[in-house]
Amino acid sequence: MTLVRRLMRRVRNDALGTVSRVATQEPIVALTFDDGPHPVYTPQLLDVLAKYDARATFFMVGEQAKAHPDVVQRVAAARHTIGNHTYDHPSFPLIGARERRQQLRACAAAVAPLGSRLFRPPYGHESLASHVSALVSGYDVVGWSAHASDWEQRASQWMLERLLDQIEPGRIVLLHDAIYTPQSPEIADRSEMIAAVEMLLEALSPRYRFVTVPTLLTHGRAIRTWYRPPDRAALAMLPNYDRYAPPRRGPPSAPE
Repeated sequence: MTLVRRLMRRVRNDALGTVSRVATQEPIVALTFDDGPHPVYTPQLLDVLAKYDARATFFMVGEQAKAHPDVVQRVAAARHTIGNHTYDHPSFPLIGARERRQQLRACAAAVAPLGSRLFRPPYGHESLASHVSALVSGYDVVGWSAHASDWEQRASQWMLERLLDQIEPGRIVLLHDAIYTPQSPEIADRSEMIAAVEMLLEALSPRYRFVTVPTLLTHGRAIRTWYRPPDRAALAMLPNYDRYAPPRRGPPSAPE
């Protein structure tokens, strides 16, 4: 790759890239949790995080936040960051610009005034248009650089070993305190994930500090990756794919 092409890619990523990690030598990691809040599992997770003085970022679904405002309040009171994960979890590239704005506004209203200007697209799906919609709405888009496949049925030890293999300074870890459209009761149960998080914190807390994404971003240069459009075959496998067939009603409108 020529120097000019490398510079062009760097400029493109810095302008339109999704934050995936932070370049730092400091032993800090950002745990993030999607799809909540959940009335049972999120409080359990908060207890585990508090035990190890760990902070995290919760990318909340507005519909869930609206149903469980007490849990939202507890997350904020524990000094965790609350991010936007849309109102009802659509694949962002599959909906129009108007609904993308509605999704962001409705979720922001559901967590107000406690939300941050961080956004994670459901399923990690992005297109250039959907990414720009988030940027124009004032959000920084956050991805991840480590995960434990906790949206599948996995044992806590398996998830722990996967995370231990991936965690390095500056990583952003994807986990779920709820699953918005679980394929089975076993996957909906977050007990194994919570157990894996506790084992991870017990193993690494003496060496690593677990912080929110905003804190992580103050400790080095954000590494941004160019968005990757979702595979059309993968989109068709979504459990709620048929919801995108027109006509599609958007979420409740939120104040401008």
